[in-house]
Amino acid sequence: MSANQPPDREPRAPSALGSRSDPDVDTRAPSEAATGPVMLQRIVVAALVLLVVPLLTFAIAVVLGDETALAFALICVVHVLLLAYAGVVTVGQWRARTPPRLVEAVPPFAALLAALATLGVAQVLADAEGIRTSAVPRLRHGIPLPEDVPFVLSVLLAALAALVAIAALPLMMRRTRAVRALPGRIGEAAGKLGDTADDADSPRTPRPPVTSAKDPLLRRLLSPASRVLLVLGSLAALAGTLVFALADLPLPTAEALSYAIVLCPAPAMLWAVLSSLWRRDAELGILMAALYRTMAVPVLGAVVGLIPAFLAFLLPPVGNGFAEQYRAAVGDSGIVPEDSPLVMFFVLGALLSLLLGMLGGLALSIAVIMPALALFRPEQMVGENCLSTNRADRRRNVAAMRLMSLLVILIFVFATIIVDADPGEPRFTWAMVTLAVLVVLTVAIVRLQRKKGDRRPEVPSPEDDSR
Repeated sequence: MSANQPPDREPRAPSALGSRSDPDVDTRAPSEAATGPVMLQRIVVAALVLLVVPLLTFAIAVVLGDETALAFALICVVHVLLLAYAGVVTVGQWRARTPPRLVEAVPPFAALLAALATLGVAQVLADAEGIRTSAVPRLRHGIPLPEDVPFVLSVLLAALAALVAIAALPLMMRRTRAVRALPGRIGEAAGKLGDTADDADSPRTPRPPVTSAKDPLLRRLLSPASRVLLVLGSLAALAGTLVFALADLPLPTAEALSYAIVLCPAPAMLWAVLSSLWRRDAELGILMAALYRTMAVPVLGAVVGLIPAFLAFLLPPVGNGFAEQYRAAVGDSGIVPEDSPLVMFFVLGALLSLLLGMLGGLALSIAVIMPALALFRPEQMVGENCLSTNRADRRRNVAAMRLMSLLVILIFVFATIIVDADPGEPRFTWAMVTLAVLVVLTVAIVRLQRKKGDRRPEVPSPEDDSR
């Protein structure tokens, strides 16, 4: 045997830390949570929790049914203890490192079922006392009954215990082999997500700008089609004003026509924002140009689009006929009250057109232009956000921009859902799910993004660790 050859080694049993020679074979010893006696103890405790917690809540409700505030206060204590148990179970799954066994799912499932059962008992008690649906409104208006606060608090604690128990399940799943292999698969998916051309290492050349700061303001704001739409909208508002003033219209038609008059300039405003997709600005790019036109075009469109109609309204025959028709067919259900000067119709109409133009332009910028850029021209968004465009970081930043477009949309979805959503309603549950997705997307974007000038240390390879 030469000096350079390693000596033969006797075969030995795998250690508790596992073998590095065969990654496909798991030779690690089972965790303490998976051993027989310890797991049996945890199953017994879980069974006791599942049995005792609902029975204790029911006993409190029966014994103290006449003293509702005290009953819900004691139920809150029970829910706090249940929350502590669910937290211990979840932390145990967080700290475990070995592959899970199916029997380990018994404690979190027991905590979840106990939370749902005791929550149901509390709801029945609240329904019997007539406070289940009225407690939250009274708290909002600052006139709560003595039992309202402990009841709402008990519901929140039970819901929190259920969520903590549910969190133990994905923590178990993350220790499976399939989930441990996900980082490599996600890296491959992120690479494919960043591919925007056949040659992934060479980003596409951005299109030449169509407008710049040197152009006249009207050309920079409005495309040729938008100018045509603005003229047509102005003529439509004029024609609508004349028809409204000189024709005898039924109530539904007159009311609809009064709103249509002030909305005629809106198509020109929205098209000016949407055309930013193919009218890149030299200084602002695409997305910032869309936002700039969102703020500026409605001011111009609301004024220019209603000037001909307003001038026609100043003519006595048109003005008198407009006032008579408005008071007879529309009245207080229109834009302005019946007893107000009807010149305010065009003032408030211009403000309404301005507001709708800005809101519509903002919706187009976020729901259409940003996702379209993220999918088809992601390099444009990377450059406009001052992120790194070199070969090493381009794919990560492209993926981050695509996730960011989804994040912005979900922010508006969450804001819409959460308004007037009460705890316990399906709408509130969906809002919390959306919020969780927002948190996950935010973390992913932060980890993916690479700014210009970032210098991150290289991660040592497994070969370096084995030396």
